[in-house]
Amino acid sequence: MIEKLARISKANLEIQDRGILNFWIMVDYEEGMSQGVGGIALDTYDENKKKRIGTAYGCEIIRQLLLALDVNDFSEMKGKMIYVLGEGSGLSFTPKGIKTLQLNGGKEVIFSKILADFPVGK
Repeated sequence: MIEKLARISKANLEIQDRGILNFWIMVDYEEGMSQGVGGIALDTYDENKKKRIGTAYGCEIIRQLLLALDVNDFSEMKGKMIYVLGEGSGLSFTPKGIKTLQLNGGKEVIFSKILADFPVGK
């Protein structure tokens, strides 16, 4: 996985148009480009209840991001330096997680690893 140094310019949890809970961490890369990390659905649609409900997966992603970045809420992430972990290059770079700088503990949050522990809808 490729590591790209970045500064967080904005971070938030949101429920947009279709009522899907997700997060965005907006980053500015060392080489001058910007990108959003996240946009992952943190909830799921329950057929029995006919509405969206929270998931353990979503809660765990939020929890691990807050702990790794040593913040109490997403807004406190602004200004933090991180590595964005991903695949591809240039405009085709796809974020797969984040990693704090070594001086901040070098903690990783890899979205697919969390999903493996918490199947979707659970």
